[in-house]
Amino acid sequence: KKITKISLSDKEKIIEINTGEIFNPKAVIIATGGKSRKLGVQGETEYTGRGISYCATCDGDFFQDKELIVVGGGNTALEEAVALTKYASKITIIHQFDNFQAHKQAVEDAKTNEKIHFILETKVNEFNGGEVLQSASLENIGTGKETEIKINGAFIFIGYVPETDFIKDIINTNSFGEIKTNSDLKTNVAGVFAAGDAREKKIRQITTAVSDGTIAAMNSVEYLQNF
Repeated sequence: KKITKISLSDKEKIIEINTGEIFNPKAVIIATGGKSRKLGVQGETEYTGRGISYCATCDGDFFQDKELIVVGGGNTALEEAVALTKYASKITIIHQFDNFQAHKQAVEDAKTNEKIHFILETKVNEFNGGEVLQSASLENIGTGKETEIKINGAFIFIGYVPETDFIKDIINTNSFGEIKTNSDLKTNVAGVFAAGDAREKKIRQITTAVSDGTIAAMNSVEYLQNF
């Protein structure tokens, strides 16, 4: 079932779904999560789950003694590259700029790890292979020179996209589209709460999402009792 229409205000909340049913709840918890940002290049969709991953914690163990690339230059990319050295034999970080957006310690940890190598000012144009991922086509942004790198896997960490487009004109969000809440997980609309990866937060893990759900649920019950 999908939401086809939604109206949220301090006084009234209306939610219509594709079956034609209409709900008028007094409280709403938005927990729509989000998804990893994609490169949008040829082969990415085809090899997702067959060599391409967006989660080192989930899939790192599948790449014991393999050669990988990590795409990105922020905190997540560098920290996860270091984490992946527990499994991989070699990791090459591909980044489109000549400097990193990560904090100083993350950069230092990556640069001093003997398993990690760097290809900067370069973008991925295409992923290639057979049944599984076997290589990536790279392009130097400055010179336009194209090269092919043989790999067993690719981890992409170029950002996160919250699933909030459907309420961005109703609920306050930040510049990344993440829902703004206070410590009780209340949004700017009375009776509307947000939990999990759709909201503005630093750490995104199952444990933090579960914690958010508990906080939002308890506070929504309190709201209903005082409604």
